[in-house]
Amino acid sequence: MIAVEQALQIVLENTPTLPKENVAFQEATGRLLAEDVVSDIDLPPFSRSAVDGFALRVVDLRSLPAPLRIVGLVPAGSFPSFRVNRGEAAQVMTGAPIPQGADAVQMVENTRVAGDRVEVLASVPAGQNIAQRGEEVKAGEIVLWKGARLDAASVAVAATVGKIMLPVGRRPRVAVIATGDELVDPAAKPEPGKIRNSNGFSLTAQARSSGAEVRYLGVALDTEESLRELIGEGLEADALLLSGGVSVGRLDLVEKVLAGLGVTTLFDAVALKPGKPLMVGLSSHGGLVFGLPGNPVSTMVTFELFVRPALAKMEGCRQPQRPVLSATLKDALSNRGPRRAFLPGWIEPEAGGLVAYPIATRGSGDIVAFAKANSLLIVPEETVRLAAGQTVGVYPLDRFLFREDPWHAARPS
Repeated sequence: MIAVEQALQIVLENTPTLPKENVAFQEATGRLLAEDVVSDIDLPPFSRSAVDGFALRVVDLRSLPAPLRIVGLVPAGSFPSFRVNRGEAAQVMTGAPIPQGADAVQMVENTRVAGDRVEVLASVPAGQNIAQRGEEVKAGEIVLWKGARLDAASVAVAATVGKIMLPVGRRPRVAVIATGDELVDPAAKPEPGKIRNSNGFSLTAQARSSGAEVRYLGVALDTEESLRELIGEGLEADALLLSGGVSVGRLDLVEKVLAGLGVTTLFDAVALKPGKPLMVGLSSHGGLVFGLPGNPVSTMVTFELFVRPALAKMEGCRQPQRPVLSATLKDALSNRGPRRAFLPGWIEPEAGGLVAYPIATRGSGDIVAFAKANSLLIVPEETVRLAAGQTVGVYPLDRFLFREDPWHAARPS
């Protein structure tokens, strides 16, 4: 049994980065950018008005009100062919180019128009209400960095700089198999001794939320023949996810079947709660194989800690694991046993930082308690209890609105 950090290191060391591909920018939301994107133009591409008003020369405002002759109108989308000279002004709309000669814009609210003349009622400093050409970005500057998870703002940037095709990491192809004679379809009412299959669908949803292309292959029975058939098909994927059948019971046959199909085991137990019986291996063509534990919460926790970072790295993410945050416990948190525990909790901001509320749970089968959580609260090894007021480590879940690349807002060093 190995430590959580060691297990994750082994996973990431054996995770390949997939080839990049080009996609249309409007289809790139959620993808991981594979190359820097540079601007082909200055932004703004011309000096433009930030308000509706009058473009003028500041020197003409030494005495107020200042009467000026209106020499033209510049709507957005046009470009003025005239210049503003002494004693003149041009009416400009928001976003319109600034005529030559003008060095400021006074808002229309501070003016009074009469025929072809305007009285400017208040002074403005030079440059006021003008967005100068190139003040946001110079042509040739990087506007989107390699490794960024693309979102709506990224799409807007790509459109602005004319990058209509974006190089992104290929989406990992993931196969999902649930195992166990006890599993029935969610549409069926379970007979005695049976349970509805949730793991196959939770893993499919988690993998899709990670950006993967997912094939759900169904339920494998607890026989070598059934397992071999579905696993053989699943090994064609970049990553194969199985739930159940990796413990030490008489019918836990997954590792045996995987070995027979050429899968090399990297490790098969982690000092983790929930999720100790976790098997990770490599197929003969280098694909990752995850034998996840069968209890629903264990399945989802081990996906978060090991599978999600691996899928992110496959796409090209340079910081694939989510950072652990810190919060102050509002209630005591207990743990049984020597393994590191990841327990359901709710995190919210409070004056001075984050606070954590533990969520009562009945164990690794209590998927309802897990569904209430927006984070996992971490109880260190050999720690029986954390008291209210103590600091607790926090692993943020998707509903905490966190991402794998928190550095995306600043240029990486």
